[in-house]
Amino acid sequence: MTRSAGYALIETLVAAAIVVAVAAGVAHVAVLTGAAVQASGVQGRALFLAVQKIEQLQSLVWTFDADLQPVSDESTSLAVDPPAPGGRGLQASGPVTGPAADGYVDYLDQDGRWLGTGSQPLAGTAFVRRWSVTPLAAPGSDALLLQVVVVATGLRGPSATLDPRPNDPGVTWLAAARVRR
Repeated sequence: MTRSAGYALIETLVAAAIVVAVAAGVAHVAVLTGAAVQASGVQGRALFLAVQKIEQLQSLVWTFDADLQPVSDESTSLAVDPPAPGGRGLQASGPVTGPAADGYVDYLDQDGRWLGTGSQPLAGTAFVRRWSVTPLAAPGSDALLLQVVVVATGLRGPSATLDPRPNDPGVTWLAAARVRR
């Protein structure tokens, strides 16, 4: 009777160890899944914010007048919400990487609400949205390359505004071409 009681105790301990190991593995997978779902939600918001800025850029005047002279909006500020006079419109900017160009950056909270603009992120910034306007130098072309980069600061860390790159975590990069009509 002592011998079988000893085996039962060992069997119980082995079974308990197996249950603990499986539970720890399942808990780890659940934590990783939760983090992936949260990151996916943040990336989805970042994509929405990038599309929003591209649409604002595409809504600015970029056409020809009745005499076939180019007409461009070069005075609307998209760095404020809502857009207002006193900005750079579709004037050529510097690159979307490197230090943020004045008039081509804004800061948003975790829900995508506009917080402000400037050279440094404001308190509560969850997304840094930067954009650039680059004339395309193709012969006979009257086109622009519009680029928008949205950096999710929570996924990227404090260096979010320094030099975003397309494949960095927490960086959403969107580009569109605009042809004058």
